[in-house]
Amino acid sequence: MAIQLASMRLSRTAMMTPRSGIRNVFDEAGKIDGVISLAIGEPSHTAAAGVAKAGEYAIEAGDTHYTDVLGSDEFRERAADYERTARDLVYDPETEICAVPGATYGLFLSMRVLLDPGDEVIVCTPAFPAYDAQILLCGATPVHVQLKPEHQMHYAAEDIQEAITPRTRAIILNSPGNPSGAVTSYEELGEVAQLCIENNLWAVSDEVYHPFVYEESMRSAPSIASVPGMHDRTVVVESMSKSFGMTGWRIGYLLAPEDFIERASEIAESLHSSVNTPALRAATQALSHPHQDIVSRRADAMTKRALVLEGLKDSSKLSTVKPEGALYVLVDVSATGLSDEEFSEGLLRETHVAVVPGAAFGDMTGRFVRVSYAGEGEEIEEGIRRMKSFAQSL
Repeated sequence: MAIQLASMRLSRTAMMTPRSGIRNVFDEAGKIDGVISLAIGEPSHTAAAGVAKAGEYAIEAGDTHYTDVLGSDEFRERAADYERTARDLVYDPETEICAVPGATYGLFLSMRVLLDPGDEVIVCTPAFPAYDAQILLCGATPVHVQLKPEHQMHYAAEDIQEAITPRTRAIILNSPGNPSGAVTSYEELGEVAQLCIENNLWAVSDEVYHPFVYEESMRSAPSIASVPGMHDRTVVVESMSKSFGMTGWRIGYLLAPEDFIERASEIAESLHSSVNTPALRAATQALSHPHQDIVSRRADAMTKRALVLEGLKDSSKLSTVKPEGALYVLVDVSATGLSDEEFSEGLLRETHVAVVPGAAFGDMTGRFVRVSYAGEGEEIEEGIRRMKSFAQSL
């Protein structure tokens, strides 16, 4: 007799792992024809022609076999060159860099290397929803620290310090931030670094938006790994998705001390064996000539950011926390009299525009929705026009 799956016991972890609120919006929007999505942080421009060609060539040439679990030597060398040139981060390509199938996977692999059941990890909210889920999957506990709009959503050492306990193992950082667009300064990161050093904590730094900074004097967002004393206690999580328009290729890398990378590779062998070889070849090509592509993508993002800010600047019902980086704007909807979830549901239902309620990123007192400006300019402009009109009608 066949066993009915519904009657079989599933793990407590599987049942308790939270579903992403971003995915909920994505699914609901998919049920409506002609939706303008300001919900997903996916660049409208895909990989450059030369990058795509490198992946195609690998397939045509039969270069589709297993590779080293760390990634090819050439990929790691190009990643090391890029980090040193673009960000002044120095990592040994032989021992301190590991290819991963996307940053989300890289974050989870980092958690598996660092955490034991019962450990705590400080997560400053609003934050990317996967952080909590990945911590819980390791049997550890996320401890939330609220970021403050009056401080532009920057990380503040004094707030983080209050959350540190003897069980704290790590702090997750994300600058430029999702969903806030905040860029925490080098000085502020230095204060957080001091907490890590004094309390023997790891920093797991999600830096997938590092080129998307809009201060003219900055070529990249500061990294906590560059603070003295932090190289050997920081894991930098990088992705090719945003910087090079390679979301579906699922390729990124970790920068970390040798001991960490060695353990990460051992766990990775059991989880994914090796990364996708054509994607690895394409990523190597992207990292070999990164400057023009990244400069172009940042300029495009700045133009689209201006569309959002300009479109909302004279609204009496909507206000923004001005983003300093990344691909998102937090919009305060409290003056409409609706909560974030009520606003996003009504906006989708009545105007066919999708945004993400702030609740998807943690407790934000029901005030904010996240608007992504990663898509096409015309759709962003029209989506903001509808959003403003909807708010005014309430």
